[in-house]
Amino acid sequence: MKSIITLAFLLFFTLKSPAQSQFFPEEMVVTATSLNMREAPDKNAKKIASLTRGMVVRFVEAHNNGQWVQADTTDPNSPYGPWLKVRHQDKSGWVFGAHVTGTIGLYHEGDLFWNDNPLPPLNWYGVYQRDSFADELRKIEVRIVEEKNEFYGENVKVLKTNQKDASKFIVGSLQPMKTGYAGPLGTLEVRDMYLSGELAPGSTLSIHPGGEMDSNDTTLKPSYIFVATGCARMDDSEYLNVKVENYKLTLLDYTTTPPRQQDLTPWVRPESEEFNPNVRLSWYGDLDMDGKPDAIFDDCPYEMGCRDALFLSSKARPGEYLRKVCEHFWPGD
Repeated sequence: MKSIITLAFLLFFTLKSPAQSQFFPEEMVVTATSLNMREAPDKNAKKIASLTRGMVVRFVEAHNNGQWVQADTTDPNSPYGPWLKVRHQDKSGWVFGAHVTGTIGLYHEGDLFWNDNPLPPLNWYGVYQRDSFADELRKIEVRIVEEKNEFYGENVKVLKTNQKDASKFIVGSLQPMKTGYAGPLGTLEVRDMYLSGELAPGSTLSIHPGGEMDSNDTTLKPSYIFVATGCARMDDSEYLNVKVENYKLTLLDYTTTPPRQQDLTPWVRPESEEFNPNVRLSWYGDLDMDGKPDAIFDDCPYEMGCRDALFLSSKARPGEYLRKVCEHFWPGD
């Protein structure tokens, strides 16, 4: 289940230094009441500024490729996280990554929270099935409650909403979002539309923003096609392992001749060449309501655990159609 982040996965992720570059949001918000900015990635380094909860910083770089470490190795209860170099106003320095989060976040009901920080100071929204062929974005309230968990044998902190319906996913956003129609899936999932949402080599899937059924708007909205390419071969070992080589995920825009392209492969590349890419389109629609499609991909780039990542058209840079804005980790099915 995506709502359970196992402790084993957390420990694995903290102690590894992935071969691929980790994703870090371009903008982050401070979640701690007070956070020190330091000259170097060390808790004993000189303090150059004090940041308060809700302040926005821009990501500059991650120390040691974003490897997670314990903030205070002398304290067994000290949190884990990466050291991040950030910029706030005219100052740049290092902060401990456990106390900042992206200004856009992807969450799910039942997510577990392991540190003592309160929920990020964001506006909260949920995507819900509105009817058979439509999703909607609702403004919601969220809270963290403690409840007994049989797996862990103790109380855990769980994310809850004030809605009776179950959401498809939850978005936290520093900037307010428009509510209302958000996509064409409704009761369906991507695999219902295409028999599979898998983006293995040879697969093609299309996405579009959808539109209100009763709307008089006849504007032709863009649709894109995802094309997955690569080569699969079977080795000669007794286990008959199948290896995918030269995997590539490309977005195609057929409104131009020749079709324009965006290479999405860097966002879904496994951390090691030993791992096969395992990518799936899990949702599409128009979350930011700019008339262009947005998407959520699931992939499993690590030896343990997977992630789902939100891509928004409104955050795309020149030459892009979609840009990754946040990711959410889960153990995998």
